Amino acid sequence: MTLSWLDGVMIGLFLAAILALGFSARIQKNSVLQFLAAGRALTLPVFVATLVSTWYGGILGVGESVSYFGVGTWVLLGVPYYVFALLYAWVLARRVRGAEQISLPERLRSAFGPGVGLVGAVLVFLLALPAAHVLMLGVLTEMITGWSLATSVIVATLVGTLFLYKGGLLADARVSVLAFLMMYLGFAVMVIFCLTQFPVGETWGRIENRTLMQWDGGAGWIAVASFFILGAWTLVDPGFHQRVASAASPEVGRKGVFVAVGFWVLFDLMSITTGLYALALLKAPPEQPLMIFPMLGDQVLPAGLKAIFLCGMVGTILSAMVGYALVSGATLGREIVGQLRASSDDAQITRFTRIGIAVACALAIVLSLQIPSVVNLWYQWGGAVIGALLGPVLMSYGVGGPARTPRPWILASMLVSFVLSLSWLVAGYRSGNTMLEIAWTQEPFRIWIPPVPDGLEVSRLSLGTLAPGLVASALVLGLGRFVGDRKGRIQGR
Repeated sequence: MTLSWLDGVMIGLFLAAILALGFSARIQKNSVLQFLAAGRALTLPVFVATLVSTWYGGILGVGESVSYFGVGTWVLLGVPYYVFALLYAWVLARRVRGAEQISLPERLRSAFGPGVGLVGAVLVFLLALPAAHVLMLGVLTEMITGWSLATSVIVATLVGTLFLYKGGLLADARVSVLAFLMMYLGFAVMVIFCLTQFPVGETWGRIENRTLMQWDGGAGWIAVASFFILGAWTLVDPGFHQRVASAASPEVGRKGVFVAVGFWVLFDLMSITTGLYALALLKAPPEQPLMIFPMLGDQVLPAGLKAIFLCGMVGTILSAMVGYALVSGATLGREIVGQLRASSDDAQITRFTRIGIAVACALAIVLSLQIPSVVNLWYQWGGAVIGALLGPVLMSYGVGGPARTPRPWILASMLVSFVLSLSWLVAGYRSGNTMLEIAWTQEPFRIWIPPVPDGLEVSRLSLGTLAPGLVASALVLGLGRFVGDRKGRIQGR
């Protein structure tokens, strides 16, 4: 990127403000509740700011998705999350804030015992790894500095998480308020500038691939259904859960999610509009689709406005990265190590959590460099874990009535689901089938896992990891409930 001295000064002041807010957070009591949940006292404005900026931390991933699906990005990566967030507010928010537990593994352990709690903790740790956010922050750092992607990822992660070790969730919440303001200001600047300088009809008419202007971006109804199911991520997302559990009251948590959905709709409209302008205006599409937002800003915005737009992206990515680093570190330190060392006190748990944050960041760096696509990290890595967690988490909060499936079957459902999805993911990458597609012919009906025989006309479907995991989990849970009910009837006789 080409930055003027004014851009450099503004970016430096913004980063200084971020670090100042983070390091100025003071924990009143050196307790786990204060460090991980800010004393469960987040007010409505702070709760909304931290939830919106953290849950929307994948801003460069939206740009990548627009390059693949165009207008369809709203249908694939917007609408499903609105629906499941509203469902969360309606069904789960009060239950989550009203419960004594502040984490998903703690809830699973309370409902189904230590075995399920420990496996759930491992899965939550893997889901919360901030790999996508580490990758995005690294891409921005690479564009600004010219360093290699690996160096940029490592440096950005180290600098971006320093204040977290001191202030925990309170530091993250303070940073999120500034990130929330900047993300809307930055994209408002870009959208207003583009609308005034480049007429919509004429400019968007330059987009050569017209399927990107279709409602589904040419993805097809099967892909739409697959992405819609992926929206269930909201129901088991540990960062989402942590913030709702940290709200000042059950009503603040419920109302805050409703308000956040409105802000997400607004930001989706701005970010997808920006993405469509990028497709139309960029002189040469970037080799890395994650770069289309910063490249557009570099190409069209004048000095000063360019810095505001860039700070909007950096702020929201940094806020999300810090939030998920805290969740994954707390899961490793408190829910895994802390549970294996039953005598640990609050000071030890906090120390284990800080070590866990460092471990989580290191693993996130490795994962981001192995799967350098935010969409794939969401769709494939995330899906493998969500399929294993979704059923047990909903059951732990009494959704659908009291859980009647025996605990060993719940544990088995999590293990079978995750192992199956992970095996499918590894097999896909080893064979070059990175989109995890299956192909088939209707007459005679046969199924192939790509590559397929040359010259054969087939229909293709990106199966992803979530669908196989959900099916496996549902089958094991259903069988376990059947066996449990049958055993209960026999014993009742």
